[in-house]
Amino acid sequence: MAVAGERERLPLFVRVPPPLTFAAAFALGLVLQRAAPLPLPQGPWLDAMHAAGAVVANAGLLLALVCLGMFVHRRTTILPARTATAIVDRGPYRFSRNPMYLSLILAYAGLAGMLGSPWSLLFLPLPVATLQRVTIPHEEARLAMALGDDYARYRARVRRWI
Repeated sequence: MAVAGERERLPLFVRVPPPLTFAAAFALGLVLQRAAPLPLPQGPWLDAMHAAGAVVANAGLLLALVCLGMFVHRRTTILPARTATAIVDRGPYRFSRNPMYLSLILAYAGLAGMLGSPWSLLFLPLPVATLQRVTIPHEEARLAMALGDDYARYRARVRRWI
């Protein structure tokens, strides 16, 4: 657990949990969709978009639950501001070092489809950029310090995304 002084030095997008940055971008998209609506498909295409969104959002939720269960099983933290005590390298973590973040992207994109919010979809690159440029590099540096060679071997074996 981070001490007060250490926590103050953390970058903003490490202190703010990633789901909140995704939620903020999504909410902004919803507000804009109401204020200045972007066109949506009509008829069966709209129904198909809603159904596809539901499938993608639920896939993201399922992936998140699987990942969370793996962290609980290994008794390590999911919070970027805290230091991990173990490497999770089974299940989806065999293919990606960040399946929890992939689950956020899937859930976000799926919800945008379900709710008919193309503005939200247009804002998806913002939270993804914070992950790519701030959160993940910070996490990787902390994991390297805390877990040393074990993390270096895992990092060499498994890609960051897919």
